[in-house]
Amino acid sequence: MQLIIAFAVLGALLVVGGLLLRPVPPSTFRGEREGTAIVLRPPRGRYAILAAMAIGPTLLVLVVAAAAARRQGIGVAGLALVAAAVAVGVAVTAYFLLAERRMRVRVDGDGVERVDPLSTRRIAWLHVETIAYNGVSRWFFLTGPAGIRVWVPENLAGIGDFADEALARIRPEVLRADAATVDALRQIADEARERDRAGPAKPA
Repeated sequence: MQLIIAFAVLGALLVVGGLLLRPVPPSTFRGEREGTAIVLRPPRGRYAILAAMAIGPTLLVLVVAAAAARRQGIGVAGLALVAAAVAVGVAVTAYFLLAERRMRVRVDGDGVERVDPLSTRRIAWLHVETIAYNGVSRWFFLTGPAGIRVWVPENLAGIGDFADEALARIRPEVLRADAATVDALRQIADEARERDRAGPAKPA
């Protein structure tokens, strides 16, 4: 009975998480200002949902291990396997919780910087070698010297500022290499300007 309940809870968690994480438009096309930089942030709670989805399988492992231990024991090897699985689950959960707090993209006149839970990557606009748009995953992908890569999801609050800066500052020959990506950037920039003209949304 415990296993049935555990699998049911896990299944419900995955279904609800999938619905909550479906692609959505950015909450605003303009980002927060930090001095001369503009900060783009992901939808609030997105990484917290991923953390909850990561801890679900970890709890399921503990439930299954406890049930097996009561019936017949799981031995030293089994305990080691359970401990390893739980450690991985806790580490992944902690990573997503840290991402909820830290993850952002900073854009300024010199370049674009992505801040992840455990790393920071920055590319100067003049050093961008390629920029591409993935219409399925809905993110922009920039490459620079020494193999550096920066991902910029389309649903970040402030994506309009990124589009404006990318169109204005990336070298023309780099932009000309991918017309579809330029079209995506222009569409976002145009929508951001339309929102600017419309003004802030009025409360219902």
